[in-house]
Amino acid sequence: MNEQSFIEEELDRYTGLFDRLDKIITPERAFAFFKRIADTYAPTLTVRYTRGPVIERLVQEARSQDLCDANLTFHRNYLATGNVTLELGSKRRKPVWSMAHLDIISFLTGEREGRRYRVTPYCVTRLPERARREALGLAFAPDTGAMEEIAQGWLLTEDGGRTLYFETDAADLPPATRVVYASEAEWDQESGMVYGTIDDAFGCTALVLSALVLSHYPAEALVVLTDEEEGVVGIGNRAFARGSTRLLSRVTPEMLPDLITITDLHEEVTDLAAGNLATLRFGQGALFAGFASNAKGVVTPPQLLTFQRELVRYLTTHGIRLGENTGYVSRSDDVSAVLATPNVALIGYPGAYSHFADTPRAHLDDLVHLAQTLAVYLLLAQSSRWRERYLVVLPE
Repeated sequence: MNEQSFIEEELDRYTGLFDRLDKIITPERAFAFFKRIADTYAPTLTVRYTRGPVIERLVQEARSQDLCDANLTFHRNYLATGNVTLELGSKRRKPVWSMAHLDIISFLTGEREGRRYRVTPYCVTRLPERARREALGLAFAPDTGAMEEIAQGWLLTEDGGRTLYFETDAADLPPATRVVYASEAEWDQESGMVYGTIDDAFGCTALVLSALVLSHYPAEALVVLTDEEEGVVGIGNRAFARGSTRLLSRVTPEMLPDLITITDLHEEVTDLAAGNLATLRFGQGALFAGFASNAKGVVTPPQLLTFQRELVRYLTTHGIRLGENTGYVSRSDDVSAVLATPNVALIGYPGAYSHFADTPRAHLDDLVHLAQTLAVYLLLAQSSRWRERYLVVLPE
């Protein structure tokens, strides 16, 4: 049996799949979901009480509109790890997990110096040597259980970008106040480009939409919207992606999946730093890649790459676009996922300026194609025949 026939045979059991993909995963719904997630500030270590409730409401609303079936369970703080999850099915072990990070980059205030505070980045900073970006100070509010705005101002860089400050009129910020870039999601419908806190609300939106589709089928999967993917990235992989690492340390070996997909933006960081924005990358569909961060991150096994190239051909016949990215891809939660299984797939989307060197951006069509791709991919991974054919696993 050739690969295209094999894929088609495996998907035939899911009645009405492609009609359901088109019904649920629309551009309008994709942007509406994205905006509600992206416009909720969720600095690292806060997602369970910032964006977590937003995800929960989106699922509840989808259920009331018959877009989500009963086969999906929401967890705001899965296994007390701080990660938000959408659990599909009732079996304890899920053969496939999908990950995208729900937290955003942030900075921590130090001592006040005149009208500004020196800040420590809790992320990789990619600002130009002398930059000025609108920013907000946030603090936890016990009365509401959320992060609330307590200061407005500007993030500044000096000393060739090595020193950062938060300039604000607020003179009494507590030490370690979280500072985030201020942004509001916008969709330029003429160009298709979306602007706002893309990283990684775009990926999380795709996973949520794909989970709504999967809820209508007998799927067993765990969608993990992680906290603490962002962090102070040192030389080693363990300096960040701590939320997913914590989750993997909490589950027993028999609960570990055969496959984990990682969804984050695919960004040509070096080109962007040199002032080169390749606009032709956008609007061409979702992307997969063979390895991350020059192989400092995960390297996808050859047999899984072979499948993904066949999947490109199959999806094309259904109007879903997935392409292979041979350029640079940053590390993400893959640095944790590879500790659980060698079968890790990098399935993402083209994006630019994720850390606000300029206005972050991506294309809405790519979000739609990404969500549809992930739904198909996770349904294929339900098959033990498929897993034995393409993954490094023991036959069941």
